[in-house]
Order: sequence, then structure tokens, then C-alpha cells
Amino acid sequence: MLTELSTEIIDHMLHNQYFGRIGCSADNRILIEPVMFFYDGLYIYGITRAGTKIDMVRKNPNVAFEIDEMISPGVWHSVLIEGEFEELHDELRDSALYLLKNRKVPVFANEKPGTLNQTSTETEKTVHPIVYRIHIKSKAGRSLKL
Repeated sequence: MLTELSTEIIDHMLHNQYFGRIGCSADNRILIEPVMFFYDGLYIYGITRAGTKIDMVRKNPNVAFEIDEMISPGVWHSVLIEGEFEELHDELRDSALYLLKNRKVPVFANEKPGTLNQTSTETEKTVHPIVYRIHIKSKAGRSLKL
């Protein structure tokens, strides 16, 4: 049976998971990507790298964010958030980085993570983190138990 999750269960799931998916759209294109996150009760915080997702949310900051918890094939919970993406700078960025201390900017095997204020030479493949938060406009959750 499909049921709605309570606000308490939704918040519990958001506080206890750190891997979700962000959905964005711009220029007649839709993108869904996995991200690591931190939820502080008000915002979803994340750290990422420059790329297609960042290009898209800079054009259209309206995003969806989703997490799932699969207990068994017939029992799962899902949370969906609608919100607004915001890149963080200065003190807000520093505060978010403290919350995200165990999350790392994603890098490929031939890249290395850089610092926020580091500049790289053209020969280096250094990935510089972009810190963001999602202003939550709405939260909903569903559960299925067969």
C-alpha cells in the first residue's frame, strides 16, 4: 500500500542519509545527477564541481532533489524536494563547508581536488569545489509496503 510519509519521517530520512539526486533543467534539457549532501533542517547543502549541472542551475535555479531508502523489493521510502539552488560564497560557503566536512568534491582518477582559492596551471587537472545550498520550497514523501 502506498502511503504519505509524515514530516518527522521525511526529516529523519534527510538527516540520516548523505547521498541523493538533484534534478535541473535549462535550454530544453533535463538532467538528474547523484550528489552527496548534508541537511541541517532548513537547507540541503552540497559540494560539486563545474560542469553541465552548474551551467544549468545558473540559468534556471529551480531544482528537484530526491532520496530513497530501499528496505526490500516491496518496502521503500522516497522523499522529493522542490527548491531553489544557490551558490555559496565567503562566510556562507565557509559555514557550509564545516557541515560538509566529510563530503568530498567528486574527481576522476586523472584529476586531483583543489582548494577553493587555489589557481591551477593549464597542465594540471585540478577540480575546484563549488559549494551550494537548496532553499526548500516543498517536501513530500511516500512509502510503499506490499
